[in-house]
Amino acid sequence: MILNLKHIELSFTNSSREVFNLLNGVDLAVPKGKITALVGGNGTGKTTLFNVISGFQRDYKGKVVFEGKDIAGKSAHKIARLGIGRLFQGRQLMGNLTILENMMVASESRAGESPFTLLFHPQKITRKEEEKKNKAIQIFKDLFGEDCKYLEMLDCKASDLSYGEQRLIAIARLLMNAETKLLLLDEPTAGVNPVYIETIRNMIRKMVKERGLSVLLIEHNMHFVREIADCCAYLDDGVIEKFGTTSQVLDDKEVRNSYLGL
Repeated sequence: MILNLKHIELSFTNSSREVFNLLNGVDLAVPKGKITALVGGNGTGKTTLFNVISGFQRDYKGKVVFEGKDIAGKSAHKIARLGIGRLFQGRQLMGNLTILENMMVASESRAGESPFTLLFHPQKITRKEEEKKNKAIQIFKDLFGEDCKYLEMLDCKASDLSYGEQRLIAIARLLMNAETKLLLLDEPTAGVNPVYIETIRNMIRKMVKERGLSVLLIEHNMHFVREIADCCAYLDDGVIEKFGTTSQVLDDKEVRNSYLGL
């Protein structure tokens, strides 16, 4: 297992001092080198659980164990450097930057951030920037093909892209961190047309098969889940109620009645 969540609990108190439990003891083991889907109704705690894993929510009880190490309490940027990449909902690219610039700023390299390096070793900065550019180009070739259109669009502003294209670039950008081993994908196909959904499916499969990554994704498109996910976890009332193969979970009578409405 690449990730183990052990009895994760999280609650909040509203202005009337009423306590609401979001996560009621989540236990989940995410297998290495597989695609695991996390499904459940709106407001059941799926995105909150992603926030816990990726360090954006640190006020919780329980353990988050990544590659055998407890990462509970670590900040988001430290968790990212450990190898957990995250795709958030909605638009993520910086519209005023070019496609290439959006890719390069996601690199784990810190070259150029030190004033000393900038002043006394400018040639090192130039070399590192060229390495980032070449890495971005290779990622596009690997994911979209040697002659993909994005190689001709590197200097285009991200704001000129359609929503679906921005989602593709945002997913590709996760590979700029060489340390990434686990991807958290929050509704990768939401609002995306069928053509780009097919591309997203192929991208995720390539990331797993060719790069050995593991994937945990939140998705409401059950057709997509059935096609891509090896395993499936059903989250309801703040706990994992069902876990197994995708067909086992989605065909479960209780899941079909309570979540799918079938």
